Parts: sequence; structure tokens; C-alpha cells
Amino acid sequence: MNPSEVLEAVQGAGGSLIANGKRIRYALPESALWLIAELRQHREEVLSILCTKQCEVPPMPERVKLVSWDPKKPPVPIVQIGVVIDVPIFIRSTLEQLRFALAGKSSLAGNWSESELISRLEQVGVRVAIEEDCR
Repeated sequence: MNPSEVLEAVQGAGGSLIANGKRIRYALPESALWLIAELRQHREEVLSILCTKQCEVPPMPERVKLVSWDPKKPPVPIVQIGVVIDVPIFIRSTLEQLRFALAGKSSLAGNWSESELISRLEQVGVRVAIEEDCR
């Protein structure tokens, strides 16, 4: 397996990987523990891919200005009933929901309000502000 295939196999098995300094933290189901050997074999490359993925700032929706970027290490409790395991995916999907909310497509925004989505982003370390519409 190459490093990308290892990452895909971990995700496909329902596991997760997180870069933690020069170490890789992993959570794997019992059936996927065989992937540990693959992770060890491709450790440096997988670590590099994870670091790039975790540090990548996704594009902001129109009228949204990034105020600060400091994603927290998972697991991150969200509101009172949720815990985020994959912070980069959560950020991307919440920004997409915010894009829909700003376009007035509430159902595609998960029926979250703009302020709720902004609060959810803040809880994982991303502060954004809505710019005034100048049309």
C-alpha cells in the first residue's frame, strides 16, 4: 500500500488518524488493527499528509471573513451533545452549511442559523465574521 491508500483504508474501516507532533494518534476498530503495520511502514509520509490536511485553511464562503484560525485537537465537544472527531472535515462541512445559510437555503444548511453555525466554528477554533452585503 502507498501512504494515500493507507489513509483511505483507515477511513474506510471507520478509523481515524491525527498528527500529534511527530506522532500519529490512531483509533481503529478491532477488524482494522492490521493497518498499524502499514502505518508504521509509511509513518513519515502519512504524518506529512496528515499535517498538511490539518493545517489547510478551506476557502471561505462569499461575504465570510476569516477572523482567526486555530483548530483545536479532537475530540472537541460541540454544544452539549456533540463531539467532533475529525476537526478539518467538521470545519469544511460547517463552512458549506454557512454558505447555504447565507444564500437563504436553510434546509441545505442543516436548518442551522448563521449565528449557530458561526458558534459551532468558534467551538473548534475558527472565528469568522459576516461581511455586510454591499449590493
